[in-house]
Amino acid sequence: MSRTSLLDSPVNADVPARANAPRRWPANLNWEGVAVFAAILLAWQFASLRLPPFLFPSFAKIGQALLEVLTTPDTLLSIAQTWLRILLALAASFALALVLGIVAGFQRRVDRSLLPLVQFLQGVPAVCWVIFAVIWFKNVELRIAFVVVISTFAGFYYQIREGVRAVPPELTDMVRALRPSRLQLIRKLILPSLAPAMLTAWRSEIGAGTKITIMAELLGGISGVGYRLRLAQELFRMDQAIAWSVVLIAFVLIGNAVLGQLDRRLLRWRQR
Repeated sequence: MSRTSLLDSPVNADVPARANAPRRWPANLNWEGVAVFAAILLAWQFASLRLPPFLFPSFAKIGQALLEVLTTPDTLLSIAQTWLRILLALAASFALALVLGIVAGFQRRVDRSLLPLVQFLQGVPAVCWVIFAVIWFKNVELRIAFVVVISTFAGFYYQIREGVRAVPPELTDMVRALRPSRLQLIRKLILPSLAPAMLTAWRSEIGAGTKITIMAELLGGISGVGYRLRLAQELFRMDQAIAWSVVLIAFVLIGNAVLGQLDRRLLRWRQR
């Protein structure tokens, strides 16, 4: 039998179909990750039976604290305050980085002027910005917004700057041959080309923005989840601290889920 007939046989033709077929839920579950989390939960349960509750509270006590957090009006207000602060500050940081990143991607002099400043901002720890904000600003909201914007700006800026530079020159020349205005060039070519970079930047900075917001609330705030965590620490309420941590984890997971949906919609042209 010839090589061509072997490749064209029904047995070989069925292999790619089986290889590309989607696996069912039990098969694609990350059993190793599940095993690690199960081991951690078992270790915590064992510690809760042997050690004081203020160190390792039981799961029942943690669940009760979480239920209290999710059903009390004051605690729900704290959650809303923190989530809104994170989203608004990240949106402001992204908008500033988008404008400067696009300009720097096209103008080398602007890029050379901004790069040392961005590197300097990136090198300053977030806790230092919190201390500066407490000294500089009296308004709590302004403090938190300043810290989040200045701490996440570099991450957004680098992604957008590199995304502009990654646009193929021949594609840019082809669009410019149609003599578009600068606004049309940005809207029709640059922004669609930047979609992968922007989504990657948001995936990275949503977690960083959450951590920085909580740090700012913890050290210089009088409301929000960070402030509630500080109260839990002062009262040695480990169950409440874990409950508030779950709220923050849920925010990041929800944010990543939304970004995943945007990724599938905006980048559906990419090959899987």
